[in-house]
Amino acid sequence: MRIRKKYADNTIQSISKLRQMNYQPSDGELNQIHRRLINGRKEFEQTVTKTMDAVIQMSSMDLKLEANVTAIEQISDSISAAAQTIGKSSEATAGITAGISKAHENLTATIIEVSGESGKIMEDIRHCETEFTSITELSAAAISTAKEMKTDIYGLLEIIQNMNEALAAIHSISSQTNLLALNASIEAARAGEAGRGFAVVAEEIRELANRTKLLTDRMGAFVGSIQNASQKSSVSVDTTVDELEHMNENIQNVREITASNRSGMDHIAASVTSLAAVSEEISSSMNELDHQMHDINDQCLNLKDNADSLVLTSHATAELVEPSKNIEKQLDESVKIMGQMATDAFYMPDNQIVLNWLNTVIKAHQNWLSVLKNMAQTGKQEALQTDYKKCGLGHFYYAFKPVNPQVLEIWNKIDKTHKMFHTYGSKMLSTLQSGSAGERQQIYEQAESCSRELLADFRALIQVIESLTKAQIRIFE
Repeated sequence: MRIRKKYADNTIQSISKLRQMNYQPSDGELNQIHRRLINGRKEFEQTVTKTMDAVIQMSSMDLKLEANVTAIEQISDSISAAAQTIGKSSEATAGITAGISKAHENLTATIIEVSGESGKIMEDIRHCETEFTSITELSAAAISTAKEMKTDIYGLLEIIQNMNEALAAIHSISSQTNLLALNASIEAARAGEAGRGFAVVAEEIRELANRTKLLTDRMGAFVGSIQNASQKSSVSVDTTVDELEHMNENIQNVREITASNRSGMDHIAASVTSLAAVSEEISSSMNELDHQMHDINDQCLNLKDNADSLVLTSHATAELVEPSKNIEKQLDESVKIMGQMATDAFYMPDNQIVLNWLNTVIKAHQNWLSVLKNMAQTGKQEALQTDYKKCGLGHFYYAFKPVNPQVLEIWNKIDKTHKMFHTYGSKMLSTLQSGSAGERQQIYEQAESCSRELLADFRALIQVIESLTKAQIRIFE
């Protein structure tokens, strides 16, 4: 009977502390109670784990939801501003396009007018070329005639020279005849009556000689005048020939320039034709641009409507934040209640549950530090939890309180370091607005130094819990 009572006391003590016990067949009902309590505690551990997962996920979702709401608001504002800017630019472009179209119409009309004028100029140039050809032929004929005249004048001068020689000979003969007549008159005077008749003849001869001399003198003066006129005519003809040849050269130059102008006008005419074709293409493009501008205006209106819809969506999403925070708060309160229940033997979680959570916390902590590093390097804001009570460690740390002195010593030490660690997140977010890359890097290095201290505490805590587990000592008892 005493043995039975001893077994019953051990069974009741095992049930009260929910320790492992040897089941006795005679204690069937107590065995069932013990099994049910053990299973209940395991289910409680699963509930704690799932609730912790849920509250952390809700906290992460709240953070991302708030970040997304802010991003959506910024995007909607940017879209609205962009839509307004594009709309104004579109209107301005439409006005410019209309002006360009009008100017292009005027340009097209001018091109057509230039094309017509070019045709007229080409006709005038061809007419000028014909006239220059005629002038060139006339000039060549005039040069030929002048050269022939020059030859005739040279022949006339030669004849005049011969006449001068003949007149000189006649003048010489007349002088000799006059001298002979004088001598004859003298001899007749000496002869007296007998030479009277001879004297008359001699006088007649002398008078004839004088008249001949007078006539040759007149002829000489006349021939001299003709010679002077011929010489002047020869000089004039030479000058005329030179001028005609120079004029002919100028005419040839003008003709070549006219031919060059005609070639240039041909090129201009071809360019005007090409320009007219390009003008037509530009007109087509301007019409297409006008259609595109109308489409852009329509798209701007649609974009503005979409931006307005995005604003409504942002407001609707923002309305989800508060219920989500309430759910997170309720889950956090549930976790705290579970943390208070953890010191009760019936609900006390196994040490492995805490170890699992610490390993999860370390990964979450490292991810947080990685996000901080990216922000320091890129200067771009990312979703980052700055509330130390809502991070993965915070929900667990401030809900559960270990009882074991060894664990509690390290546990209490973590609080200050953990709070300090999250302040670097707030500093980083503030520095992103106006700080430099060097300031961001300095904040990250400070956070990294704090992280090393915090991870060292985590590892030390894990080692202590593992040693207590080997000794079958729970940290909540």
